[in-house]
Amino acid sequence: MAAIAPDLLTIVSGGLTELADIARFRSVCTTWRDAGEEAAATPPLQPPWLVLPSSPSPLFFCPREDRLYPNLRLPVPAAGSHLRRRLYASPHGWTLAIDRTGLAASLLHPFTGAARPLPSLPAYFAETDDLSWDVSPHGVMVSCGEGVLVCALDPLAESWAPIPTMADRNVSSINYAAGDFFVFEEDVCRTTIVDSITMSVTAVIQAPHVELPTEARMVVAGDELFILAKSKWMYIFGDDVDFSKAFCVNHRSPNPAWQNLTSIGERAVFVDSLHGFTVGTAGFRNLESNTIYSVDTKEATRSSNVKYSVKAFNLESRTSKKLACRLNDLEMSQRGGAASWTIPSLAEG
Repeated sequence: MAAIAPDLLTIVSGGLTELADIARFRSVCTTWRDAGEEAAATPPLQPPWLVLPSSPSPLFFCPREDRLYPNLRLPVPAAGSHLRRRLYASPHGWTLAIDRTGLAASLLHPFTGAARPLPSLPAYFAETDDLSWDVSPHGVMVSCGEGVLVCALDPLAESWAPIPTMADRNVSSINYAAGDFFVFEEDVCRTTIVDSITMSVTAVIQAPHVELPTEARMVVAGDELFILAKSKWMYIFGDDVDFSKAFCVNHRSPNPAWQNLTSIGERAVFVDSLHGFTVGTAGFRNLESNTIYSVDTKEATRSSNVKYSVKAFNLESRTSKKLACRLNDLEMSQRGGAASWTIPSLAEG
């Protein structure tokens, strides 16, 4: 069989639109890998994927393909440790892996196979399942509820360091965006903004005027922050409504003032217990504008398994629907961690 000309291979790889297809193309042989280098360096923008903490291996769900991928290119852990390893995804491509026994930590990139070791977490992280985190080009920020720890990446710090000004924070989520970490406290709906280089607090955004909810999520959207709140009464309404209140504020304003959020235009919000972020919907045929996508986890009937589903809440109509996909028919064994969104990327910066 005659070999395909490298120039033709480069043209073919340039027409691929899915990261998984680019990865498959480059895995054929060295020649194909070299031909696909440009496609891997500047791949088309990808809609978010869902990372599911299933057992015996994590699953990655691509809504656009309606397809589940096992492991992707995650490094294989030592024998037996895969049962103890918990994964927490970030929108920035990396996944935080923690061994729940020894609290060994590392950054894993499921789309490139890269791994970056981190110092082991302090012993008190074993006392709770709560965890929030995110990663910047300069370091990793993590919390198990009270206080905040950071670890510099370049050069790699020998241990995790506390941020003294954040010692009293009851942290529920951490988001990184455009040079800042956004630390959210769900119980008081307060957001603290921390410079990702100096680790100094640059702003504190107090809660909007609302009865404190039983559930709230914070979303970073450029210069805006969104808070999506569900009051204690929402649970009697069934599954057709997700959020009773939604607010927005310009966090860069010298006098930030919360307003009711009724539209986000040609954008979609992706939110889970770890992060909240927005993506533009232009060019993605199966993403609806002005919509909030969230993950629903329910225990399966008569078993210890769980069932995942994706819910789409339209801000204009204030109604929710379950996304039609193969997840709805599957039961999975959950092994710890939380279902979380990530944006597929081949960049490791």
